[in-house]
Amino acid sequence: MSIENFTEMLEGLLSLKWEDVRARTIQRAQWIIADTLFSAWYGAHSPELQRYIQGVGALQRDSVHRIPIVGTRYFTTPSHSAIIHGTAIVCNELDEGNQFAKGHPAAHLFAPAFISAVENEVSGQDFIHAFIIGYEVAARLAYASNMKDDMHPHGTWGIVGGTVASGILLKKNRKEILEAVLLAATFPIATSWEAAVTGMTARNLYTGLGSLHAIQALQFQSFGFKSSAGVVDHLWGSIMSKGIDYNLFLKDLWSPPLLEMNYFKLYPSCRFTHSAIDALLNNLQEKKIDISEISSGLVETYSLAARLGNPDPQNALAGKFSIPYALSVLLHGNSLYESDKEPVFSNPSIRDLAKKIVVKEDPSMTELLPNKRAARVTFYMKNGRKESTFVEDASGGFNKPLPESRLVEKFKNMLAHTGDEKEVETVLEATMNLERTNHFSQWVKSFSQKVEV
Repeated sequence: MSIENFTEMLEGLLSLKWEDVRARTIQRAQWIIADTLFSAWYGAHSPELQRYIQGVGALQRDSVHRIPIVGTRYFTTPSHSAIIHGTAIVCNELDEGNQFAKGHPAAHLFAPAFISAVENEVSGQDFIHAFIIGYEVAARLAYASNMKDDMHPHGTWGIVGGTVASGILLKKNRKEILEAVLLAATFPIATSWEAAVTGMTARNLYTGLGSLHAIQALQFQSFGFKSSAGVVDHLWGSIMSKGIDYNLFLKDLWSPPLLEMNYFKLYPSCRFTHSAIDALLNNLQEKKIDISEISSGLVETYSLAARLGNPDPQNALAGKFSIPYALSVLLHGNSLYESDKEPVFSNPSIRDLAKKIVVKEDPSMTELLPNKRAARVTFYMKNGRKESTFVEDASGGFNKPLPESRLVEKFKNMLAHTGDEKEVETVLEATMNLERTNHFSQWVKSFSQKVEV
């Protein structure tokens, strides 16, 4: 086994035609595209991005400002579009992900594919096909390379997926895409998990800058810059990862695609918090817990989630990476969509209860990775009683799929914060019909009706 398995995987996936993609994969891809689109729409209204957009955007489309910014009335350049959309998708912790990739493939694909599709007026079918192939390439690199846990996945392996998707839409040949991918795989950002748990919004920019790198890799390839499989092997085999499992590049390839094994989020928080959240919500469905009677709480979970034990997050983003804080918010009867806003965020009672909750690793749950992400939540009451609930895996994954109605409800919750809730069903219908759309601009108009596209 060697890194040549990576290039063999890539060449095999690039040979797949639309006819090779089954209907269930296409449908899953359309739901992922919808989820990513609404995440970008919601995220574009974050304070940092609003300032960024107003600084680099234009209200009229021109030869420079060519790309519409999702969820706004602005246009911007391709480069700024890549950064803005990539950043917006991840900033509210609601975008889809893949537990085998240990990260978020679609977040890295959307901006490069969107930009290329707008610039080249492709069909909806072309866009979906490129999206699916790019997703598989990115997820496979992540799955096989097992990136170091101290790094954050944003802006790393996902770059190759964006390059593949964009390259397909630009009608690059197989040799050109392969060369561009070898460059893209050489451009990962040196990211820090610490940025996430301490709530530093530079972490959101990782994906935006990764999206920019994805489209730049194709430009650099056209200028004659080169990398090699050997360089990729060195970078991902030892520097960035714990060591590549070369077999995973080809194992069960397309049987099924990893895209079909993704997860959708219901809660606006790190995926590693979701098993504990599900366990608590399952308990609360059966009985009410009197928070004044709680003496202490214990969350036992897998290793990656056990890192999210800070009970006192100092800012809104850090709160999305705190299991004690998320559970305390829910126990107080608040929605997690309110957890990053006042008066919830500074509520003394929420803060005090969070400090009573301890998170620790259960090695038996760690052994279940990557197939299961389990958690047990136990509350010890002052009268000696205890309330304990166990979940084997978080909801929303491929083995615990969400009803479509729950996803629609999620999308409406997201856009309720931007004043566009009523547009969800119109945009969703257009997205689920994307494969039958001849001109990409027709789909873009469904969520950019106030501007000329």
